[in-house]
Amino acid sequence: MAHGVNHREIVGQNIRACRTDAGLTLEKLAEKADMSWPYLSEIERGRENISLDKLAALAKALNVTLSRLVEGV
Repeated sequence: MAHGVNHREIVGQNIRACRTDAGLTLEKLAEKADMSWPYLSEIERGRENISLDKLAALAKALNVTLSRLVEGV
């Protein structure tokens, strides 16, 4: 990792911010993106890696661009 930056944490924070802006619970977003809410929770906390396909599904479910979810990485 470059300069101690945790990319998973940044992506997780971006997902959480978009989710709360959209007024969605973890459960509702997970359902919309076809994944389990415990897995989504771990992603938001920066504890899990996420595949590009799942990241794209989250972006679609949140109605944001994929680039919005990786801003600051």
